[in-house]
Amino acid sequence: MSTAGPIARSKNNALINLRLLLGLLAVLWLLGGCDSPAIAEPAPPAAVSQPAAAVAEPTDTPLASATALPAPEDKKWVADFAAYIQDAQEENSIPGLSLAVVNGDGPLLVEGYGLRDVEKNLPVDGDTLFHIGSTHKSMTALLVATLVDAGVVEWDTPVVEIDPDFALAEDDASETVTFRHLLSMTSGIPDDAEEALPDSPSVDDIFAVAGEAELLDAPGEVFSYSNISSSLAGYLAALAAGSDFDTVHESYARLLRERLLDPLGMETATVYVSEARQNPNHSLAYDTSGGDAEALESEDRDDDALAPSGSLKASAREMGLYMQMLVNRGMARDGTRIVSEESLAEMWTPLLEEYGLGWEIVQADGLRLVSHTGAFDGFVSVIGLLPEAGVGFVLLVNAEEGGGDLTEAAAQAFAKFYSQSH
Repeated sequence: MSTAGPIARSKNNALINLRLLLGLLAVLWLLGGCDSPAIAEPAPPAAVSQPAAAVAEPTDTPLASATALPAPEDKKWVADFAAYIQDAQEENSIPGLSLAVVNGDGPLLVEGYGLRDVEKNLPVDGDTLFHIGSTHKSMTALLVATLVDAGVVEWDTPVVEIDPDFALAEDDASETVTFRHLLSMTSGIPDDAEEALPDSPSVDDIFAVAGEAELLDAPGEVFSYSNISSSLAGYLAALAAGSDFDTVHESYARLLRERLLDPLGMETATVYVSEARQNPNHSLAYDTSGGDAEALESEDRDDDALAPSGSLKASAREMGLYMQMLVNRGMARDGTRIVSEESLAEMWTPLLEEYGLGWEIVQADGLRLVSHTGAFDGFVSVIGLLPEAGVGFVLLVNAEEGGGDLTEAAAQAFAKFYSQSH
């Protein structure tokens, strides 16, 4: 107790007053019990309005993390990224899209926006199936990677060792072209070789056209994006795994399910359009170029001969499982090793034109950005991850008009929103 006051007191008076005060306190304590005086709890913080895009808390959905909540800064940048996507959707009159953002523990966001069926007013959600287009190429590359890990093939195995009848237009190229060349788009097969395919090509047609197309250069010398090249890699992987040529299309689909889709828990994903349409939660594709959203007639087929280059139909939620595995350097959410870190490092090493094995690799906002876009049958898509940051995303869109611009810009925007918050 301080002895200072507006009026000076003598030392004796102070001691007397102190004794009186202590005595009074003792009496009050005896009369009222010995509980300590109550201390007020801190007032709760003022409520903060939440952003429009919901950021996932842990749940028992398939992607949920049992170990960690998204950090506050994750909630903010993920919500900002989702708001950016929604703004672009509105500005471009995109009927529907689905978005997932993940880290190593699971989802930070899984949401659908807009409609999967405009006429019936049916909403998109995180489980709606979309055609993922050429983002599937990364999966074909990963399928080959699992065979590399198993010692079945090597990245630099000349594919003629797998299929002795394999041929390109030049003998030297036929003898030297490898999985690495096919997956990195450096086989020498030109991008316009696909124009020589018939309207409903078979797998035989894919190999025949590859053997007739005039090469741009020797394998490994020039970049040329090619659906034929990626498809050859997928079918040769199936042959290396034991398929015969007559059933190689079915064998590729089965190998993809056995080595990737099933271990990841991607139960509704399918390369077959007939299976996708049996799922009531699948999206139609739309043409919005005339102002209104007009449903497109699908050109997809179960026997699509270019399947390994882009035939998968999948949801944002299940594609999130794929991205979570990549963020975790090849480990599925249940701890199953899908692919080795060494193989992922090979896939994510850029060769020509910043393209690796089924992935584009660039620097964005000081971060390594690994991504791929896709477009087929009226749908567009993009997947991407920041390996060093441990985050990834999936964006699936049901209209190419406007949606194409969004998917082309989304990966860079993803990196920017993350970097600005960290």
